[in-house]
Amino acid sequence: MPTMPSRKVLSRISSLLGIAIGVAGVAFIVRTLTTKWAEVSEALSHMNASNLLLSVVLGLCAMTTIGALWVSMLRARSNNVAYRQAMSWYFTGQLGKYVPGGIWPIVGRAELAVRNNVARTDAYATTGLSLVTTYTGAIIAIAIGAAFTQGKQLISLGIVVLLIVGYVLFANTWLRTKAIATLSAISPSAQSLTDPQRLARLALAHVPSWILMSLSTTVTASAFHANIGVLHMLFITSTSWLVGFVVVGVPGGIGVREAVFTSLASGFIGAPIAVSIALMSRVVFIVVDLVGAFLSNIVARTSAKS
Repeated sequence: MPTMPSRKVLSRISSLLGIAIGVAGVAFIVRTLTTKWAEVSEALSHMNASNLLLSVVLGLCAMTTIGALWVSMLRARSNNVAYRQAMSWYFTGQLGKYVPGGIWPIVGRAELAVRNNVARTDAYATTGLSLVTTYTGAIIAIAIGAAFTQGKQLISLGIVVLLIVGYVLFANTWLRTKAIATLSAISPSAQSLTDPQRLARLALAHVPSWILMSLSTTVTASAFHANIGVLHMLFITSTSWLVGFVVVGVPGGIGVREAVFTSLASGFIGAPIAVSIALMSRVVFIVVDLVGAFLSNIVARTSAKS
């Protein structure tokens, strides 16, 4: 009887597939830039750079909110950690997403917690739970944005139905036990997915973070004098980030996020402006990660000395 492929082989296949998708995304962006370079360069030349500072501030607020929720999950598992210290672990761990491979945002954040006397089981379980609820929050945000985006209402309805069905199924004790047992074979962090009501609350708690990220991208768009409604941007931004996350093996979803954003936004503002916003938004959030890591470590060191 043929044996099932090992976890290592499946991980390798998934990473290679992710890299292929990432390369395709980069190729799409490069093609758009080369074929529309005259329009893109004109858009860049008229960009209002002062708006980008507000974009960074809004992005930093979004990431800080996600980090604070992660710290609250750590503390809920009887870990007496200080918010200021743990936030430095979060932001420093965020830099791991720019390393090839999909595990580094998890490993970076969790290992920093472990090195600071958090139990390994707690560190990895809460980090896994944080990612699951963060991107479930993104799905909710997509549904909200799609409901107010022309021609996307059926997507919103479909997401709502799937979320309700998923919740009902996961609330069933027998089905939940089987699902967690199956997922635990892939990741021990699945053991943290035990309370459907808590999962729902945490997912909803992450929705404001996606609104802030979308506001940041809206401000970036305004730097190019592009007019996209905030709710439309909520749909576009959340979708592009979600797809960039689920494609394993692409550092930070580079290429994938920009390709999805450009594809979705082109219908509103045209491809040249859309690709310009996508690329500048990437720059903004790289700055957000760097500034967050820098400031959080300064705050952590200052509080440790006091």
